[in-house]
Amino acid sequence: MSEKPSLNWGLIGASNIAREWMHEAISQHPDCRVVSVFTSSEERGEAFKADLGIARYYTELDAFLSDPELDAVYISTTNNRHCAEVMAAAKAGKHILCEKPLAMTYEDAEAMVAATVGAGVVLATNHHLRNMETHRTIKAIIDSGEIGDVTSARFSFTVDLPDNLARWRLNDPSLGAGVLLDLTVHDLDTLRYYFGHDPVRVSGIGLTTGADTPEGVLDNTTTVWEFPGKVLVICHDSFLVPYGGTAVEIHGTEGSISGEQILWQKPQGKVYVTTKHGKREINFNHAIPYHRTVSDFVNAVRGKGVPSASGRDGADSLRLVLAAREALATGRTVEISASAKYAR
Repeated sequence: MSEKPSLNWGLIGASNIAREWMHEAISQHPDCRVVSVFTSSEERGEAFKADLGIARYYTELDAFLSDPELDAVYISTTNNRHCAEVMAAAKAGKHILCEKPLAMTYEDAEAMVAATVGAGVVLATNHHLRNMETHRTIKAIIDSGEIGDVTSARFSFTVDLPDNLARWRLNDPSLGAGVLLDLTVHDLDTLRYYFGHDPVRVSGIGLTTGADTPEGVLDNTTTVWEFPGKVLVICHDSFLVPYGGTAVEIHGTEGSISGEQILWQKPQGKVYVTTKHGKREINFNHAIPYHRTVSDFVNAVRGKGVPSASGRDGADSLRLVLAAREALATGRTVEISASAKYAR
């Protein structure tokens, strides 16, 4: 694939993450610029154009995608719209970075992956945690063998959802409300990144805890996963923990890794290793994870690498979370196989 001097991006969705993180992450890359935004709201389109210095906005997706200057799109609309927008962008020959979850059903995610392969365009999923220095450090320690064979792990993705993010995430099941498609899907992508394997079974309990949360929207869940090698992992995900913070623990036969305040967007937190020699803090330099996401994406477009998290990664993480949703809905342990399609 020939190298272009620049990659022109359009934003599909005038979202908070596009405004607060991704516009800057794209623009900081020396070979990238954001040239347009698509939104159904004239008001938001005008605001993005004025506040971020974007040249133009569109309220019709076909017109947006027909722009011959456009090379790639970043999609951050509500979950139910991802599939149709990825399909349209692939048909238009645009490379695609899509927010997680990749889709609402595994069938849709598979169709999205197939469509982009058929169109010869890159599809990446914005699973940012694997690009945070904290998680890259944890993976490097696991891979080094310092803590021996991993036996268990724990994720506590326990946060107090801010008002500007809470809207549909707490009240609209048709858009994927609840923690499974918002937080647990990140847990699973990160665990797949750490271990290089999918889990083999899952069980758990999910509750509707918040007084204002509609019944059936799970805002507080604990899922239990078995990974190959008899590795037991517990994930507690909640939107209703204002002061608990987030944490990761990885335990092995020769030591343990702990990460404090490392499950969020802001580059922050600390990582420690404890072995027979004592406990020590690991030194590293924090970096905005989305910068690496964009850099890896550009390299993939140019045929020089692969995305940080591919469309296949997004589909596989979604498949696992849908297995968890089935386990929570039925009260049974769900066996996970590569061909299973969980859509409950």
